Amino acid sequence: MESSLISIILISLGILFVPFLSKILKIPVAVGEILYGIILGKSVLNLVEPSQWLDFLASFGFLLLMFVAGLEVKLKEISTLSLKTKIVLTSIPLFVFFLAFLIGSKFSFPAIVSIAIGVVSVGIVVSVLREKALLNTPFGKALFLTGIVGEVVSIAVLTLFSLYIEFHFGIEFWIGILKLIMYLITARLVLLFLKSFVWWYPNRFKFFFEKSPSEIGIRISLAVMFMLSVAASIIHIEPIIGAFIAGMIFATVFEDTESIEEKLSGISFGFLVPIFFIYVGINFKMPELNIHTLSLLGTLVLASFSVKIIPSLLLIFEGLGLRKAIAGGFLLSAPLTLVIVTAELGKKLGVIDEHFENILILLSIVTGVLAPTLFNLLNREEEIEDINS
Repeated sequence: MESSLISIILISLGILFVPFLSKILKIPVAVGEILYGIILGKSVLNLVEPSQWLDFLASFGFLLLMFVAGLEVKLKEISTLSLKTKIVLTSIPLFVFFLAFLIGSKFSFPAIVSIAIGVVSVGIVVSVLREKALLNTPFGKALFLTGIVGEVVSIAVLTLFSLYIEFHFGIEFWIGILKLIMYLITARLVLLFLKSFVWWYPNRFKFFFEKSPSEIGIRISLAVMFMLSVAASIIHIEPIIGAFIAGMIFATVFEDTESIEEKLSGISFGFLVPIFFIYVGINFKMPELNIHTLSLLGTLVLASFSVKIIPSLLLIFEGLGLRKAIAGGFLLSAPLTLVIVTAELGKKLGVIDEHFENILILLSIVTGVLAPTLFNLLNREEEIEDINS
């Protein structure tokens, strides 16, 4: 009991103070929370042991994190883009994964490691762009939309990979693909039904998003998240992927959901998501930092930057300069959450061991620190050049 109380106090202190320390150190808050967990956990002080209640809260936080990530996928914005822009934005993540698997094959990495090198996430991209007041600029929108498409492609690759590992290319694999298609069709039908409901009864629907003691909007969103996560697990898709899909569907059907997103972000990033990241650090076991490990980590970091920067040069066709395209490639190289998702999925599927999982977590930390820093440096130099000219 005393040990549980100490754990609660230490984690609560981390939730409270890590954002301030991260701002001072100029690192993403999620990276700070993982580092704090590493200090508390088995790698350093060993003050907090994994427990059932921590495992539950971290898993819940993980689901919410993926659901909120899905909410950020604005499919309507993508559908209104020109054909040329759609081709560019789709080509970038496809080119990223082509290079990732090419490099992975060159170094004989497991396929899940190639996926970890190639995944793209919009989380840190949005955070940095908001901080720099770039989100509503042409440059910011191009990076944001690239991140969205990249995240959708990354989730699709992870989904197909998990099906392949479980069934290979046997009949069950194709049945799994069919189930996935039926799952998406069913979700689409539900989406159309809800759109019709909203169109016919706008006043009744508006009530769901107004302030009320029962917080109906939050209840609906969480119910959608849990139901689609459970439905995904039934057809052998990871629940976290189901949560991401649920977020996408919710954001597509209910377009005016700013208040819902704000409330969910408050409880998610204010409490449950930090527990998840701290718990990742607590469970992290620092691999022995010998020449082999450092060389492997360095290779993965360079590969992660290379496979993002080279395809990002295609942003030149969207009217961005070379330096902005390279800066954008650096920022896209920090898919912190999805690297952790990939590492945990790889360990769960048995395709990598705990040692390699921890190296991938180290990769997420290193790129999570370096990528925003290098982006800010390149972008700042361009701003200085613009001022001087």
